[in-house]
Amino acid sequence: MEKEITNKNNDKNVVMNNIKKWLDINKIVVVYFLCAILIEMISVLAVEGNPIIRNPLIELGILVLICGIALVIRSNKARFIFCSIFLVLQAVLDLAFAVIYDMTGQYFDFGMLNLRNDAFGILESIPMNFLAFYAAMFFCIFFVIFAMRSVRRRKKIEYGKKEKRTYIAVLVIGIIISSISLYADNSEKVDKYDKLLRNRQSSNYSNYGIVGNLVNEFAKGMLFTETGKMSSKKIESFIYDNVSEPTEHFGISKDKNVIVVLVESFEWFSFRNSEEYPNGLGLTDKELEYLFPNLTKFYNESVIMNNFHSREKTDISETFSILGSYPTDKYVDYDYEYNTLPYTVPNILKAETNGKIQTRSFHNGFKSFYNREKTHKIFGFESLTDSYDMYDISDELVKSGKAKSTTMHDYMNNGERNLDSEMINTCKDLMFPTDKRFYTYITSITMHGVYYERENLAEHRRKLYEVYKNKNKENEMSETLVNYVTAVMEFDDALGIMMNDLEKKGLLDNTTIVLFGDHNSYYQQLSNYVKDIEGYDTDNYFTNLYKVPLMIHDSDLGHRVVDKFTCTSDIVPTLLDLLGIRYYTNMYYGNSVFTDKESILYSRAYGTFIGEGIVGRSMNSILYKAPSVDSKYMKYFESESAKLVKKIKYCDQLFYQDYFADKEHYEKFEEMMEEINK
Repeated sequence: MEKEITNKNNDKNVVMNNIKKWLDINKIVVVYFLCAILIEMISVLAVEGNPIIRNPLIELGILVLICGIALVIRSNKARFIFCSIFLVLQAVLDLAFAVIYDMTGQYFDFGMLNLRNDAFGILESIPMNFLAFYAAMFFCIFFVIFAMRSVRRRKKIEYGKKEKRTYIAVLVIGIIISSISLYADNSEKVDKYDKLLRNRQSSNYSNYGIVGNLVNEFAKGMLFTETGKMSSKKIESFIYDNVSEPTEHFGISKDKNVIVVLVESFEWFSFRNSEEYPNGLGLTDKELEYLFPNLTKFYNESVIMNNFHSREKTDISETFSILGSYPTDKYVDYDYEYNTLPYTVPNILKAETNGKIQTRSFHNGFKSFYNREKTHKIFGFESLTDSYDMYDISDELVKSGKAKSTTMHDYMNNGERNLDSEMINTCKDLMFPTDKRFYTYITSITMHGVYYERENLAEHRRKLYEVYKNKNKENEMSETLVNYVTAVMEFDDALGIMMNDLEKKGLLDNTTIVLFGDHNSYYQQLSNYVKDIEGYDTDNYFTNLYKVPLMIHDSDLGHRVVDKFTCTSDIVPTLLDLLGIRYYTNMYYGNSVFTDKESILYSRAYGTFIGEGIVGRSMNSILYKAPSVDSKYMKYFESESAKLVKKIKYCDQLFYQDYFADKEHYEKFEEMMEEINK
């Protein structure tokens, strides 16, 4: 008996000694594995506030694969170099995506690759996630020092055929784990749209890890791109099922000109007082009117959507305000730039007037951003005038004697933003012609970031300091606010030029003007600062973070305030309603702001559903719910979100199939629109 126990103990000791020996021989690979896991968990902690990765198999499979390859390598120096490359690569990726999240609030998805040049082309500051940075730097340095010492002690690893087969098996196991995990997550066993509505996932990085999410998105984009194709009959049955009902203001803008102005990063707190802005400038109404005479006048003469929300990037907000919908998996700018879209506002107006309307768009940035030079054509615009075109127009104005000096300066080349007032002044005769009806779309740029002291806004800063008394007590964020407000003052000048020109030409009473903010001022987290909202646990009303202006000016509408929840997808239905055009509601995500019905905002960029006091990744993953949200509204939120997802499902098919490129489908749309608008 004693001999048997002794033998067992000896066997155990042999096993333990073999394990210790193996760990000592392969410690570079083992330490790499541990450092990689710790870097990943700390990076997830830095972004999500929790280091736990709920579905780690994709990432673990990749690490096992890398370790399997490293174990096959006999040279310890080569192992060191191989593992170092992958550890540094992981650290850089984790840090980069943590910074992108801090900067934009977005998780990486495959479609973002197409937007990379646009995004980096307009950046002026990159925030640093210090926890992710120091963790990555510490573990990379630790690994390099540890591995270099190990290389000096042991140059080469000796192992036999049995060990080699084992290491190759480890490599294969890593491939199998990752492949099965990727397939299980992307094989669409669960309906994609049901998953969108009901999934319990609160965040991508907590679910997969940062590197795991990257690999999953690449697999989804390159291998699992097939979308279930619906029959034309099924699509037709749904999109033509519901027709809009006229509101009290239906047709009030019929036969009028239309101007839509997307105001970059526009916030109410720039020119309005409210308790919602505890860190605002603290100016009186009279002082604000002095600084913003044109915005104040416009506000007092317009219908005000006091509870309007936008949670998108500029390109998506722009598309929503022209098209009224957006695909879920990809981007209109680069994935559907050749689609046929007869249901945009400019295309509908051209069809209604038999082409007897001018449809032009203007942007004092570059037409290459967000591929506007292609997408604006399919939206129905005859032309897009960008800053380069404006410089040429300015030169022509000077040459012809219509202008005494340059009207459009290239401030972008000097690291500043071009001025909206110069854009309007230079292009006003193209924007607002007197000899034809027009639909003009203007995208501003002056307020797009660069919230630093700018030379071309110096006069506005001087004027602001005439009434702003806290300039000697400024901290970094209040200085950022001052610089933002001076940019809004410049837009106020642009608005004044536009309104004066319309009045001078006798066009103002025959023109409907929609002015809205594309998103909040998230650059340098200015909106968070002014509204004192840092996270979902705020004591303030979190969804106010996404509350931005929407104003509609029409002499026949006058001034009133609409307090119901509205969002970007409501702009197109509202315009069609005012223009006296009935439409098929299932082709648009929102509702006219003049109906009693409240819309639900689904953010394509951020993957969230937003309602009055509610933010959720799905109905089963509510991130924020205000104390004022009762069970009745919660049921409404869930019901309307389900209806919205159904619309999204069918509208996705319009994009995926390029449905209206088919002549029969296109003609059917024209016939159906004529039928309901007799």
